[in-house]
Parts: sequence; C-alpha cells; structure tokens
Amino acid sequence: MNKLLASLSVALLAAFMNTSAIAATDAAKADAKAMEEKADGNYKAAKEKIDGDYKAAKAKCSKLKGDKKDACKDQAKAQHEQAEADAKAKHERAEDKADAAKR
Repeated sequence: MNKLLASLSVALLAAFMNTSAIAATDAAKADAKAMEEKADGNYKAAKEKIDGDYKAAKAKCSKLKGDKKDACKDQAKAQHEQAEADAKAKHERAEDKADAAKR
C-alpha cells in the first residue's frame, strides 16, 4: 500500500511539474510575441518620426540658395539615412531578443 501511495505521489508530482513547465513555456512565448509586437510598433513610430524630421529639414533647405542649399540637402539626406540605419539596427536587436525569448 505504501509503495502504491508513493508511486501515485511521484506520478502526480511529475504530472504537476510537466503542466507547470508547459504553462511557463506558453507564458514565455506570449511574452516573446508581445516583445515582437512592441518592437514592430516602436520601429514604425521611429520611421514616421525620421521621415517627418527629413521633410522638415528639406523644407528649411528650400529657403537657401546655391551651394548652401545643396549642402543643406546633402546633410539632411545623410542624417536621414543614418537615422534609418540606427532605427533598423535597434529593431533588429529587439527582434533578436524576442526570438531568444521564444527558445
């Protein structure tokens, strides 16, 4: 009788631990999904801001003439491209973290 009770206790404990592990895995996957969605939203918002800043910078350049105007446009474009690269790199790092959380 004691052996049967011990066997049942071990089986119940194993089943409970397995259920807990599955629940923890599901929670981790949900967290990873939320991280991905947040990263996507942040990237989209960053891109919109970057594009708005670029348009504003180009508008300021339109008031200039000659070489100053060309230099202003070049600088605005370079800043825009750098900001896009930074946002993309940040987004990729966030996606990597979300992917790592899935495992």
